[in-house]
Amino acid sequence: MGVIKLKKKLNGWGVNFQVIDAPRTLSAECGMAVRFELVELRPYLTLINSQVKAVYQVTAEGYHVLWQDEQ
Repeated sequence: MGVIKLKKKLNGWGVNFQVIDAPRTLSAECGMAVRFELVELRPYLTLINSQVKAVYQVTAEGYHVLWQDEQ
């Protein structure tokens, strides 16, 4: 359900995205991830719902945590 809501919000923003398997370097669980590029500074916190575990920024150096669920 969380991915569906996120897809709707990103579509509304006109953002291209991909639903992918969560990278093993980020999660040992078999989960899904949504990869997208924000070309404008948009508040990524509005994308977070109860099913989001973390938000990462991908750079040439790797993954950097922007937000993580504390539970």
